Amino acid sequence: MRSAARRRAATTVPVAASMAVAALVALTASPAVAADRPALASAQTATATATATAASNSCTITDATVTWGFKESFRSYISGSIAKGAWEPFGGVSYATPVFTWTGGTGEFDPATGAGTLSFGGGIRFTGHNGLLDSTVQNATLTMSGGSGQVLLDLSGVSMDSALAGDDTVQTHTQVPLVTLDLAGMTVDRSGETLTLSATDAATAITAEGFEAFGNYEAGTAFDPLTFTATGECAAETPEPTPEPTEPAADEAAVTNTSNSADSSDDASPAALVAVIVSSVGAALAATVAGIFAVRAARRRKQRDESAEREATDSAAGDGSST
Repeated sequence: MRSAARRRAATTVPVAASMAVAALVALTASPAVAADRPALASAQTATATATATAASNSCTITDATVTWGFKESFRSYISGSIAKGAWEPFGGVSYATPVFTWTGGTGEFDPATGAGTLSFGGGIRFTGHNGLLDSTVQNATLTMSGGSGQVLLDLSGVSMDSALAGDDTVQTHTQVPLVTLDLAGMTVDRSGETLTLSATDAATAITAEGFEAFGNYEAGTAFDPLTFTATGECAAETPEPTPEPTEPAADEAAVTNTSNSADSSDDASPAALVAVIVSSVGAALAATVAGIFAVRAARRRKQRDESAEREATDSAAGDGSST
């Protein structure tokens, strides 16, 4: 009998442990306890909304003007007694000493990041040395990014070495970053849906790519300062939408009500609900063990009583036989 009781006790403990594991698995899988899932969904929605809002803040540049002398020493060389040349603006570019002017620029700009572009048509043709020097710069693009920028140009012409060798093959380089552009002093003014950009006498210097394509000045050589203004239109900022409350599905509501019976607080955390389940399983396990010991104690009492009765019966029988 003791062996049977021990086997039952040993079996009861694993069964209670299995109940605890099953309860924890059911709890963590239920929609009522997984409160972080709606929070994660809300965070993802907020991120998507912020991205859409940032995209809507990009502005379209509708008009821009640039004034730039290119490089004064180069102009002096072209018009001087050695080259005896000239320059010819075209495609809407004009010249008034000492600067060239580009107008009608278009592009885009993001006030949030300071990134954008301004593009212009037209260009300038430089000639000299009785036609041996013939170079054209055109299709200017200003790039802007966080306080700095570049001036990109299409460059074409016959190099001096090729011309002296009798080779008149024109070499063309598209959108070469000719010079860097210091935009630390650029101002950005946005008023509602209207944007204004401006920079005055921004420093420029030829790049390594510019030296390779233009060939007249080492990288880092200063070119003339550049001034520009631009105006544009911005999309109205889209306010972040307020998420609509959602009603739980019927099965989710049932699980929620069951969980609330263990903890009536609407703000109960998953850890608190797990503690309730563990406590409940622990109480059941304690009650089971206590029951086992109670049964064993009752059996011992019964055995003692039966033994006492047998002894009393035997004693009475002995007394009768002696009489």
